Amino acid sequence: MRSRVFASFTSIVILVAITLAACAPAIPPAIRDEMAKTSQLKSGAATVVFFTDFQCPFCRRTHAALAPVVEARRDRVRVVIRHVPLARHPDARTAARAAVCVERLTSALTDDYVHALFEAQDLSESACEELAVERGVDRDKLRRCLAEPATDARIEQDVAMFESLQGDGVPLLYVGGTRLDGAQSRSSLEAAIDDAIAGK
Repeated sequence: MRSRVFASFTSIVILVAITLAACAPAIPPAIRDEMAKTSQLKSGAATVVFFTDFQCPFCRRTHAALAPVVEARRDRVRVVIRHVPLARHPDARTAARAAVCVERLTSALTDDYVHALFEAQDLSESACEELAVERGVDRDKLRRCLAEPATDARIEQDVAMFESLQGDGVPLLYVGGTRLDGAQSRSSLEAAIDDAIAGK
C-alpha cells in the first residue's frame, strides 16, 4: 500500500515539474544565440542584450544603473547593444550608426564609446564623429563606414530582432533568459545578472 501511495505521489511530482517547465517562457532563439556566443567567449558569464536608443531618457537611466554593475563583474558579463532608434529622437539614428561603425572598426573601444554616447548632450553627426576620433578611431575609415549600406542594414536587423520579440518600447533587456521591460534600477539589474551568472 505504501509503495503504491509513494508511486502515486512521485507521479504527481513529475507531472507538476513537467507542467511548470512547459509553462515557463521559452528563451527566444535570437537571445539564445547571443547566450551561446557568450559561453564560447567566456565560461560562466552572463549575457545582457540591451535594446536601446541613445536619446531615450529611460535608456540613459538604465545604462547609468547598468554600467557600475557590469564594471564590478567585468569578466563575468557580456553586454550586447542592439539599436532601436526611435523616430521621435532626431539624433538617435545618427548615434546608432556611429556606434555600429566604432564596433566594426575597433571593437575594443565599443564599451567606452557606447558609454560616451549615453552621456553626451550633443549627438549630432559631427559630435559623434569627434567622440570616436578622440578615442582613436580613424576619421576617414569612420566616414567610409558611415556611408556603407551595411551600417544601416545592421540597424534594421536590430530593429527586426526587437520586433520579433514583440518589443513595446525601449529600453528592453534580456539578462540571460530573463526579460526586463522599461527602465531598470541598479538593484533589479544586479539581481538579474547575479542569477544569470549563477545559472538560475
